[in-house]
Amino acid sequence: MIVKIILKKLKGHLSEEEEILFEKWLAEDDENLSTFQRLTNLQGKSQELREIDHLDPQKAWEIIQRELHTNKSNRRPIISYAKFMRYAAIFVGVVGLSLLYRSFYMEKQVEIAPDPTAIRLELGNGETRILSQSGAMEIVTKDGDVLGSKADGVVDYSQNNIDEDEVEVYNTLHIPNGKMFKIVLSDGTTVNLNAGSTLEYPIKFIKGQHRKVTLIGEAFFDVKKDENSPFIVTSRSLDIRVLGTKFNVTSYPEDTDQKTVLVEGSVSLYESGRDYDKDESILLTPGDMGSWEGTDKKISVKQVDTELYTSWMQGKLVLKGMKFKDIEKRLERHYGVTIQNKNKELEDRVFTATFDVETIEEVLNTFVSETSFDYVIENDQITILE
Repeated sequence: MIVKIILKKLKGHLSEEEEILFEKWLAEDDENLSTFQRLTNLQGKSQELREIDHLDPQKAWEIIQRELHTNKSNRRPIISYAKFMRYAAIFVGVVGLSLLYRSFYMEKQVEIAPDPTAIRLELGNGETRILSQSGAMEIVTKDGDVLGSKADGVVDYSQNNIDEDEVEVYNTLHIPNGKMFKIVLSDGTTVNLNAGSTLEYPIKFIKGQHRKVTLIGEAFFDVKKDENSPFIVTSRSLDIRVLGTKFNVTSYPEDTDQKTVLVEGSVSLYESGRDYDKDESILLTPGDMGSWEGTDKKISVKQVDTELYTSWMQGKLVLKGMKFKDIEKRLERHYGVTIQNKNKELEDRVFTATFDVETIEEVLNTFVSETSFDYVIENDQITILE
């Protein structure tokens, strides 16, 4: 059954029932997603091969699974390269294939075209892993080092077997729009990453040294306390220094300011690239929001309702006194859509709203009820008409 669905997905559209089965298959194993991307990537990169009509699709799929789902080194190919190519040809519906799978024959990992909708983990040695939000797996390098494990929606480095005396090696986790993910760092610190965010972090913190990570986007940090190793988050032009605390950081590339909201403990804010000076840094207390203005290089502090800035972890989208042109970016990240707004008068309209389980169409209709406009939705593309 799944063979026919995969073949149909590669050639065109699935029915609603088939799409559900296909998504379930993708979620069962991270390697399923990688395999499907490899097969998809073959399209448009082909040259003539013969006799593919005489091959059995079920047999072809079984061989493709066996060959692509192995990461063992020093393993000799079971089938010839040309024969493997003919089997793979069935699943892309083309006349033939190029030498895209040369790396398979040489026992190297097949390069996958970047997928903007995939959660990507970049290892320090240049390898890339595609992670699904469900399912479990170990994160292992080609050399056999266990970096961590992945369970449903969480990557955990706290039990890895890396020698902490080695030079720090950094991994980078990329979260696409429309998804969220959680990471447990080697010291037990947890980081919830919001949609459209990237976190760079060491696979193992070195004892007695500063624990440094770099964030682009939005994340909630629950930092494990260690008085001998301050935890430092670098977010664009701002450094956030803590010993052990809970706080939220919002620093997307398009944001004019960077916000740090303290829930518990204390944090110090200061300009990135400068040495930490306790007297010159800004200290936040619980309930404070520190805003870094990049133009003026100043930090302003005010008391806020912290729930407004952390409710995204429960799937809520809170908009308070925000212009619609800024709301568009929030909607794109939250729902994984692209918005083209041709209604320029709408851009400066200010709205306050909270959404939870609403669909993107229900959200747009809420804005329409406040100020009339027309829009069109085609797949993940939304066009707001003039």
